[in-house]
Amino acid sequence: MSRKPSSIAISKLARYACDPKAVFDKVDAGAVRYGNRAHNALGAGPSVIKFGAIAAILFAVAKYLGLI
Repeated sequence: MSRKPSSIAISKLARYACDPKAVFDKVDAGAVRYGNRAHNALGAGPSVIKFGAIAAILFAVAKYLGLI
């Protein structure tokens, strides 16, 4: 699989030349959005449905094996 070398688009160069601070502000805003999504995904924790299903399966296996 071949990849093309990365390059900065002409429009991005023109935007940077006009207002460099705006480019950094846009990148920072994107980083904050990505960080918030990642943090929310990590903080979500296990779902009750998954926990209940796993508990039921473990209970059934233990009952089948005679451990309970």
